[in-house]
Amino acid sequence: MGTDSKKILQNTLMLTLTEIIARIMSLLLIMAVARKLGPELMGIYAFGVTFVGIFQIFVNFGLEPFIQREVSRRPDIAGRLMAQIFVLKLIIYLAAVILILIFSLAAVDSEVKRWVVWILTGTMFFQTNFTATNAFFRAYQKAKYEAMVRMSLRVVYTSLGLAAILSGRGLLTLVTLEFIAQAGACLLAWSLFIKRIGNPFHALGLSHLKKLILSARDFFLIRIVQTIFNSIDLLMLSLMAGDTATGFYSVAVRLTGAFDFLPTAFTGAFLPVISRQARTDQSAFVNTFRPYYKYLFIIGLGVAVALSGLAEGWIVFLFGTSFKLAAPTLVALSIALMLTFANWSISNAIIALDKEQLMLKIFGLCAGFNILLNLLLIPKFQHNGAAWATVASQTLLLVLQLAALGRNLLASLTLGRLSIKPLLAGVITCGLAWWLVRGHFNLLLGLVLIGMGFLALLFITRSITYTELTEARHLLHRRN
Repeated sequence: MGTDSKKILQNTLMLTLTEIIARIMSLLLIMAVARKLGPELMGIYAFGVTFVGIFQIFVNFGLEPFIQREVSRRPDIAGRLMAQIFVLKLIIYLAAVILILIFSLAAVDSEVKRWVVWILTGTMFFQTNFTATNAFFRAYQKAKYEAMVRMSLRVVYTSLGLAAILSGRGLLTLVTLEFIAQAGACLLAWSLFIKRIGNPFHALGLSHLKKLILSARDFFLIRIVQTIFNSIDLLMLSLMAGDTATGFYSVAVRLTGAFDFLPTAFTGAFLPVISRQARTDQSAFVNTFRPYYKYLFIIGLGVAVALSGLAEGWIVFLFGTSFKLAAPTLVALSIALMLTFANWSISNAIIALDKEQLMLKIFGLCAGFNILLNLLLIPKFQHNGAAWATVASQTLLLVLQLAALGRNLLASLTLGRLSIKPLLAGVITCGLAWWLVRGHFNLLLGLVLIGMGFLALLFITRSITYTELTEARHLLHRRN
């Protein structure tokens, strides 16, 4: 357990640090893009990403968690599995390209929108293979390879994107640069896989693809309903309320989405370990999952407090006064973000426990609930209605996923006891944030005070103890 704990901690820190740097660069780019393009063109870009993203779920086939779970249990299958996945993705991608061309010509009412969609369709091929290759790195607990590739991607895209925006280029140039950066990152990831993990050049037959499809089918269906659940609000908003409302919503989504690397980094370190433990040692599974849930929830809560308490300041500072109406949307989506962090860890526990079919039913029900709420709320409340529909849907998802874990496992995990003290610290910090807003404090000073207050309250409520920090430090310095 000591070796597993050390690898989990080191990989989590490496992936988190890498993504923090990458997201800062990404945020700098999106700030420049929002100020240059304005709400309407930002809405068009958001539509293109969402439109292509619907087709990308078929190309992805839900394979990333499948790779992490299966390869962590049987590392010797990596090369053969990589070959099968590439061929399967290529076949589905070519079919998706045909459908995107047809639907974009029939349903998209703007030439600029069509070009954005078509360029992002090309990007999709490299992006889906890039993320699949990173899943192999995570299964092998080789975070340094993923870190190298992700940093290369962000440095190239951010540098070229800022240069293009500052020189007066528009949206089409930006999405073209995204295509170039994703292609380069994918090629680098493939090269590292061949050199460090295994040989992906294997002869394949239809029987191999059929077996892969059957094995990953539940993950694919889960991915479909997850994408619908997470993306339908933006697409429905674009169709029902127009590009301007979509632009307001998209910047709030961008800001909260800037932190989705945190659960991804945690999961990349924890999922391979809990997948092994779920089959061999239930007690070890419980002991590993509890800190996974606890620290991910605390981080999500802290981010939500900082974003919601200073929502208007963030929106105006990052995107300009023309996006000021997005502030209430950011408050709602910050609450949803806290719920998302909790749901993320529980979803991966369900995957580790081989309960994909139950998870599929849960996400299907929540996706339907989300669509219904958006139909009811968007016509009256527009972008704010879509945001509160997301909060309600994430709440329902949390309740159903907790039920899916089962009464006995929930009793062992004691997630309620792990959550109540951090929640108390978060509520008190929210009060501090609202007081700072009324006092018209500087945004940076307000952020520092909120961060210090939240951290102090975590120690006061014993949500985090000095002993835990000492143990983490020892793990980092312990030799295998």
